[in-house]
Amino acid sequence: MKFPVLMLGLALSIGALTGANAAEPPIVIKFSHVVTTDTPKGKAADFFAKRAAELTGDKVKVEVHPNSALYKDKEELEALQIGAMQMLAPSLTKFGPLGVRDFEAFDLPYIFGDYDALHTVTQGPIGAAILKKLEPKGIV
Repeated sequence: MKFPVLMLGLALSIGALTGANAAEPPIVIKFSHVVTTDTPKGKAADFFAKRAAELTGDKVKVEVHPNSALYKDKEELEALQIGAMQMLAPSLTKFGPLGVRDFEAFDLPYIFGDYDALHTVTQGPIGAAILKKLEPKGIV
């Protein structure tokens, strides 16, 4: 679920570039997470930043802030909601206190038999419906 959210951010960033000329400064996206850069999440965030630059011809710059450098775990969602950060990679359980407890199902062990089953749910109508529940909370 986290990787598609990252890819959604990239797609939105690229879409924002339509019509932009080369003389404009790059779009800067602040991306915060609470783990070190040598974890899977940390590596994915760095990879995303690299690919965003490559795929947009450096028109999008993703500033990755790992290891709670800017915000602690409990502060990140609030920073996102007020616009201080543009991207996060939170644990899905963080959405429960916002009133979107559906994400807690993804913490159940062995709920999906394989990645295909997981992707059928997360990238299909069920996943779209769950993600839509975050929009009233200021999160896309």
